Amino acid sequence: MWIRGARTAKQGGKCVRSKPVSRQKKKKQNSGTLTRRSALALTGLGGTLAACGKTPPTAREDDAKNGFFRHGVASGDPLQTRVILWTAITTDGLPASIIAEVSTDANFANIIWSDPVQIRPQFTVNGIIPLKTEAVNLNPGTDYFYRFREKGGEISPIGRTKTLVDGPLDELTMAIVSCSNHPAGYFHSYRHIAQSDPVDVVVHLGDYIYEYGPGGFATGDAEALDRVPEPPYECISLDDYRRRYAQYHSDPDLQAAHVVAPWIITWDDHESANDSWKGGAQNHQREDGDWSLREAASLSAFYEWTPTREPAEGEPRTAFWREFSFGDLATLTMLETRLSARSEQVDWKLFPVPADADPEDAGVKAKVASFVNDLVGDSKRRMLGDKQGDFVQDSLKRSVESGQPWQLLGNQVLLAKINSPDYIAVLPGWLKWLAKKKQPLLFEYFLRSRFRPPLNIDAWDGYPAARERLYTRTRRAGSSFISIAGDTHDFNASILRAEDGQVVGAELGTTGVSSPGNFADVVAPGVDFGRLTEKANPDTILHDVHHTGYIRLILRPDEAVADFVSTSSVKQPEFTTSVDSRFRLTPAQNGQPVEIKKV
Repeated sequence: MWIRGARTAKQGGKCVRSKPVSRQKKKKQNSGTLTRRSALALTGLGGTLAACGKTPPTAREDDAKNGFFRHGVASGDPLQTRVILWTAITTDGLPASIIAEVSTDANFANIIWSDPVQIRPQFTVNGIIPLKTEAVNLNPGTDYFYRFREKGGEISPIGRTKTLVDGPLDELTMAIVSCSNHPAGYFHSYRHIAQSDPVDVVVHLGDYIYEYGPGGFATGDAEALDRVPEPPYECISLDDYRRRYAQYHSDPDLQAAHVVAPWIITWDDHESANDSWKGGAQNHQREDGDWSLREAASLSAFYEWTPTREPAEGEPRTAFWREFSFGDLATLTMLETRLSARSEQVDWKLFPVPADADPEDAGVKAKVASFVNDLVGDSKRRMLGDKQGDFVQDSLKRSVESGQPWQLLGNQVLLAKINSPDYIAVLPGWLKWLAKKKQPLLFEYFLRSRFRPPLNIDAWDGYPAARERLYTRTRRAGSSFISIAGDTHDFNASILRAEDGQVVGAELGTTGVSSPGNFADVVAPGVDFGRLTEKANPDTILHDVHHTGYIRLILRPDEAVADFVSTSSVKQPEFTTSVDSRFRLTPAQNGQPVEIKKV
């Protein structure tokens, strides 16, 4: 991620003061390091956010606040004949048994599969036990209903799921989401997915939860919204992560979106800690203990609390790359770009010249070029690793050779090359003056932008050699693909181009479900920060920094349509939606790559 600093917000009305906690942690700030989002959060340029939020109306409240199944149900990782089913039970003692049932009808008159679910008391947190099983021997391309039943008679909410098609498929609809930050605001995107036309699958590209406690990123309105993180401190231990997942799964909008379709979920960084990599994370300090223990705890909680299928026996739990084939239409290949192989991010503190250095000076140019080409561009820096790279190439090749028109890569972070605009050259004088007077670190960030560095070196832009290796593999597979990505809290649409100038694909980047964008708090009339990025990067078709929301993607054999669905303020319980951008894509054909156009 770009930043993880505390986001302050002016709150109006009467807010309830949180109770003192015994383990409130004070995390170290990024001393001397200023990234885009933290700079903006620290300025006095932000506007006032919504006053204390009202409690959501009854229609949005969870009807199952008591009983066993108060955390809802979910399904995920669908294949042609099987799907993962999930729930959690809340109990003072172990129930005699829980049965999972699958039916072809919502009344469960035709139950075609049932099985006792193994109850693992060792997964318990605060009397809550997550349960997961796999329904098997199902028919391809079939809608099913599922539920969990306690022997004493209590029945869970009913969920709808669907197996993948094996054969001809005329249309596939995906909802693509990312960055669902509970204390930041309501999950309007989830509610809209639940209430809109049906989707075949929901793809969550990471940051399903956030690890921060009160005072962390985007928690400024948590008390007013009655969404204070639980536990009320940063997650480090297994118990911490379990409690955080339990809080998220108590959200009625998350529950509503889970019951309407199967989900394909991956993690990004916040399921463990901000800017995680193979050996650590930016948001993990020495006082937090051994990183390997924290990583293991976060992975255990992730697998316990999501409807996901773990890697094959003998594989590390970080080997979370997967393939989903949708009939003769498309293959979605999910990447793992955080914990299995990624090299540590380059620290902006290593930028080789002062921010106010002369960009035209020959010596300065040489040093900056060395930073970009030799340090950031070091060929040893990795994202995927060889084993995952081989898997991706083979997956794409199978799809191409089978005649599927679409290959999709599920990416946690943006793949497209995007350079920072020169803010000093384009921002109005009053904004630069205000930044210089009120926040010297922000002005320093603006000054550094004159060198046009990569916009986000936590994304693939921080690993350009690894990106070229991926592009080499996609070309070997004969695939011109669509990358779907999250992470940035902005909507993005880009042409993907290799260093040799060849177009290799297109990218659709979804904004956050509730996490605020980089310029959410900046009041700068007449300044469109997203448009500045577009002007500075010819292959960037859209960079929308203003909205929360999700992408609704419809694939057909001859075209794909992507609607960027934006939601109104996540600080208010009621909301509206709009499609502010729509893109039409055509598949690769006759030697031409995937084409993307805004319509």
